[in-house]
This record gives sequence, structure tokens and C-alpha cells, in this order.
Amino acid sequence: MRKYLFLFFAVVLFSNSSYAEQTYTVKKGDTLDKIAKKHSLSVKAVMNANDMRSAKLHIGMKITIPSNKPEAKKHLSSNKQAEAYSEKASTKKTSNSSGEDRIHLVKKGDTLQSVARKYAVQVSDIKKMNGIKSGKIKAGTMLIVKKGDPKQYTVKKGDNIWRIAKKFNKDIDELKDINGMTDNSLKTGQIIKLEKIKEDQNDDLANIQEDLKPILEAYSSKVKPNDRILEVKEISKSDDLLSVGISDRLILFAKKMLNLPYKFGGNGSIGLDCSSYVQKVFEIAGVTLPRSARQQFTFGEPVEKEQLSKGDLVFFKTYASFPSHVGIYLGNNLFIHASTKSKRVTIDSLEAPYYVKRYIGAKRLLEEEKANLFDLSVTEKEL
Repeated sequence: MRKYLFLFFAVVLFSNSSYAEQTYTVKKGDTLDKIAKKHSLSVKAVMNANDMRSAKLHIGMKITIPSNKPEAKKHLSSNKQAEAYSEKASTKKTSNSSGEDRIHLVKKGDTLQSVARKYAVQVSDIKKMNGIKSGKIKAGTMLIVKKGDPKQYTVKKGDNIWRIAKKFNKDIDELKDINGMTDNSLKTGQIIKLEKIKEDQNDDLANIQEDLKPILEAYSSKVKPNDRILEVKEISKSDDLLSVGISDRLILFAKKMLNLPYKFGGNGSIGLDCSSYVQKVFEIAGVTLPRSARQQFTFGEPVEKEQLSKGDLVFFKTYASFPSHVGIYLGNNLFIHASTKSKRVTIDSLEAPYYVKRYIGAKRLLEEEKANLFDLSVTEKEL
């Protein structure tokens, strides 16, 4: 009798384990087709289980092997999808040419210590990069865990080509070739590219936005704009940010508001329009701006498109002959803004046809770092 009971339980355990989801680590020589055949699955089933948009793999990549039980669901639940995207977004370096930071989306149960261990970094570094004072983190928060490599450098007073090359461990001739320089002369404010920009930059941007979309929708939709703005204001008070340049602080604050909803005429209660978003980001960084894009265009020093630097304001004519849309430049032709089209705060490329046609200029305010200019409450129809 015991023998039969043992066999019965063995069969049950074996059958259950054959249907349970497994995790497979990609090895050298693996292809999606080989992995699927090894587990008696179709390539499509494996791609669906991992929400993959291409069959490309890399060594060390974690692949979820779905249950092959006939009645098993073909797709992950929305929460599983968000977690899967979070894992992909947080464990790989983005492939775009803007040197994006590595981001971790905080899940329930995460602590600063567990996140730090996962990425082999110090808790103090994570706190400094994100302006965190306490040791607590909330589910749904996007943490910068590793800074991306810089892809460009803005020439400062006293710089020369030799000093810049040494600073970034580059060959002088290589730098000159990348930037099309025929001599060694530089101008203060000039943008020096440190790497060749990929031709498929817009495709990379689209892929990044697509990867982040389900994560942002899953979590940020629960956050009220005013609550997020208050969180960012608290972050701005951190002593750790005192050593960070104003343009880097401004970009940090701007990115912390990613995916907040767009609302025509919105000022924070249920959404933001483009100029309100810019006004609030600059206000947190210590610079007061008027309310509308049209008025914001009257501030700062004009900047040529080729000389744009992080934190510059970029302006567009959309529905009228005057500036009616504004965003914040991030570098490498990318800018962050509250968009009617996307219905949220998002990142787009200045090289997108829509924005190329409507671009009218840029203004630089951060060099002066003047605060308390004046504050006007004007609402206008914007993109």
C-alpha cells in the first residue's frame, strides 16, 4: 500500500511541476527557437509570456518558461506584465544614445538595502542620486540606481580639447572626428559629442517609451499630480543635492514627474499643461517663471539649436502664430514635456517631423540662476 501511495504522490508532484512556470537563464549559443523546442513550446508562447517584441536574446537574460498546460492562460496578468517590464527596464542599460540612467521601479516589499544589493551599489549613492533623506521607499517610485555614461559635454570657460579628452579618457583625434572639428579651437557653451550618435536614435527612443508605457500606466495612474509635485519638492530639500549642478537637479525633478496626466489649462489638481509643468519644475529648482509658454518665451538668452544644453527651454508654434508649446531639453535632441498627444508628461525627439516643423527657438535661463523674477497667472490653450 505504501508503495502505491508513494507512486501516486510522485506522479502528482511530477505532473504539477511540469505545468509550473520556470525561469531559464540564456546561455551562449541559445536562440528563442532552441529554448522553445527544449520546453515543448512555440516561440510565440515564450514571447507572449515574456512580452517580447523581438527574438533577440543576450547571455544571462532571464526567460520565463510558461506552463504548457492546455488550459493555461496565454498572457500574463497586467500586474505580471508590469513586473516583467520593470525587470527588463531595471536590469538592462537602455540602448539609446542619450546615456540614460538605469532605473528601478520600486515594487511592494522592496527596501533601499535590497535594491542596492540587486545593482551592486551603495544605499548612500541611491539616496544621493534620488534626493532621498529617509530610508523608506514607496511602491511605484522610479529610482535612479546607476548614472548613464555622458554622451556629450558643454564647454566651460578655461576648457581646451586636451583637457576634455583627458577628462573622458578619449583620443583627441577621435573627439575632433566625432565633432567634425578641423582645428582645436573651442567656444564656451559649445556642445562636444563624446560618442557618435546612432542613426536609429528615434527608433531607440520609441522602444524606450514602449517598454516604459505599461509600467508607468500601472503605477503612475494612481498618483495625483499635486501629490507627486509635493514629493519632488521634498526631494529638492535634500542636503545631498547641494553638490549637484542646477541643470542636473532640474532634469531630476523633471523626470520625477514623468507620466503625470496632461490637462488643458491644468495647474496640478488633476493634470498639467505644458507651461504649468515647466513652471513647476523650474520653481522647484529655484527659478520663477510666468505661467504661459508665450510669456516664458520672453525670458532667458536665445540659444541656437546646435548649441542646446540640458535644462534649456524649447518652444514651438502649434495652433497660433505665437509660442504655444514648451518643453525642457534633456540632451541629444530629446526633450521632456506635457503633451496633448500622449496625454501625459513624456519624452520626445526634436527630430520628430511634427516638432521639426513647429520648432521656433530655445532660451537658456540656468546660467543666470535668477529666482523671483515674477509670477503671472495666465492660462492659454496649448498643445
